[in-house]
Amino acid sequence: MNKDMRKELKIGILLFAIFNLINLFAHDIVPELPVLHFFLGGLAALAFMEIIIGILPEPTYLKLKQFKKNLRPFKK
Repeated sequence: MNKDMRKELKIGILLFAIFNLINLFAHDIVPELPVLHFFLGGLAALAFMEIIIGILPEPTYLKLKQFKKNLRPFKK
């Protein structure tokens, strides 16, 4: 992988690959298990969220990071 990629983008790509593998194998084994579909939907949403955060332009990414830092109630 490119060393210039942010860690959020790498995590998002990894999560999306895991989603695709689970979906590939689970589609034939348990096609009608609602809990599995719920889990896969959450995993896909998390992957897309990480990918979107990872490809943000630098100024927007820094604003988001600062916003996240300001939300923490207990600063060390």
